Amino acid sequence: MLGYNGTVNGFFKGKRGLRQGDPLSPYLFVIAMNVLSHMLNRAAAQSRIKLHSNCHSMKLTHLSFDDDLLIFIDGSIESVQQVLQVLKEFEMRSGLAVSMQKTSFFASGLTSEEVETIQASTGMSLGHLPFRYLGVPLDSKKITLANCEPLIQQVKARFNNWSVKSLSFAARLLLIKTVISGITNFWCSTFILPKACIARINSLCSIFLWKGNLEGHNSTRVSWETVVLTKRQGGLGVKDLNTWNKACCLRLIWLLFFRHDSVWASWFKEVILKGSINNYWTTTPKQSYSWFTNKLLKLKDTVFPLIKLRLENGITARFWFDNWTPFGCLYDHLRAFQTRLGIPLNATVSSLYYGGAWHLPSARTDRQLELLCYLTTVQLTTNEDYYDWIIEGRTSTKFRTGEIYAYLAEDRQDVQWHSAVWTKRGIPRHNFHAWLVVLDRLPTRDRLIRWGIQVDHQCLLCNSYPETRDHIFGNCNFYRQLWSLVARRIPIAPRANWMQTLDQMISLTQPTSSRLLTLLAWQATLYWIWNERNSRFHANLFRPVDSLFKQIDGQVRNKIQSFRESSPILSSQMIQQWFTHQ
Repeated sequence: MLGYNGTVNGFFKGKRGLRQGDPLSPYLFVIAMNVLSHMLNRAAAQSRIKLHSNCHSMKLTHLSFDDDLLIFIDGSIESVQQVLQVLKEFEMRSGLAVSMQKTSFFASGLTSEEVETIQASTGMSLGHLPFRYLGVPLDSKKITLANCEPLIQQVKARFNNWSVKSLSFAARLLLIKTVISGITNFWCSTFILPKACIARINSLCSIFLWKGNLEGHNSTRVSWETVVLTKRQGGLGVKDLNTWNKACCLRLIWLLFFRHDSVWASWFKEVILKGSINNYWTTTPKQSYSWFTNKLLKLKDTVFPLIKLRLENGITARFWFDNWTPFGCLYDHLRAFQTRLGIPLNATVSSLYYGGAWHLPSARTDRQLELLCYLTTVQLTTNEDYYDWIIEGRTSTKFRTGEIYAYLAEDRQDVQWHSAVWTKRGIPRHNFHAWLVVLDRLPTRDRLIRWGIQVDHQCLLCNSYPETRDHIFGNCNFYRQLWSLVARRIPIAPRANWMQTLDQMISLTQPTSSRLLTLLAWQATLYWIWNERNSRFHANLFRPVDSLFKQIDGQVRNKIQSFRESSPILSSQMIQQWFTHQ
């Protein structure tokens, strides 16, 4: 019976099952699937189910995520029948039945007669690789562009959504850096994407950034190679998908060395590395391995400097291949491909230390002498050897993809003007426009003429000189009048030309409030000067200097007021300075 609002209502009939959307449903479902897991493991322990050859060493019978279940067996009809029996017993206990119409089996190494027998006795269809699991394609071969089509369609769907049609440049950039990066992250952390797929996604992002939609012809103002640089290096801080994909895949190698409880790491260690993680450095790609496994093995040169073996007893440390000395891989450092000094390739460090002394051949080269000198400082202990994850000299217990991305990214010198363009509390569209101005990527008339477009070369604002970036934002009389009005409110002395003005913004040494106000007003001036130029060019509309100054004044005041609650002192100082010199 049920009590409601002080009254007792009649009986209600209870039913077995899970209601979709009930907060308790996921927990009950996990408990039920845990029972199925134990039933499958018990059937394998009783030899009713024979394990897959690559899962026998670690007794792996299945993988389960939500209601997606993968079961691994040897492929015999007896094992198939026993699996179906276990699933039938589970149905009787829980009420959760397997949908045979949605169930497939995948066979390798079986004859056509054996496959037909399984199909006839179970009613399941024969599946073929690749197939989608958890939203990504699974295949033993190289992932192709066709396999990545669902990912590309997801990206396209975001760009074609009606809600993004009216976004500004800055808003489009934010969409690419957040939403699109989120879509690609899952795929990047699962396997290495084909270069054609990465190029296609980069192309879509570039088209959307500069045009706002994916239709028609597109001409980029700044190359994508520049866009993916950090803001300090002169770019927009968009992640380079190729480098990001590589950084994500390095996490799988990190799991091998530092997360032994991972099912995937345990399987890779037992099957590919033959039971020892130290074999990673000596295991070479093979045709019998999957394409992705071979790719992970080829990343050893990239990840080697990041995984440092801390020498204790030296029993597991490989003398030639582990990163246990300051010299890196001794096989390369001592040129062991020429002579191994009588030391076996699989020798451990402890095998060369006994009787309280090191037993190595006499040094014949400077590098061998350096090694012998270093060994005099090494003392073995009774503790076990262990690995450390080291990035830029810092030991870390966690894998941070952002740190690895920065480590892998091409090292470039910072540009001097980044602090004048990317202000912490600036107006995003003004920051973006100032970036284009500094790079000289606005379609001024001198650039249009270089592209072969027939236009008048005169400046649209003063009609006195050819229109160039340096003129329109430095020597143009219209610009100088507007900038003089704005500079008087900061206050700051206007410089003679564009380069001097840029140097002035770079070298500002004022307090935080004055510097932020100066950059805010300067970027607003650049934005509205270009806005007026476009208004005259496209719509034949002319506005006086005073009208533009009112626009700048309103934007600056509104921006200052926007952080009045988060930074009241800074906001107060800036608004007082802005009104003091009216």
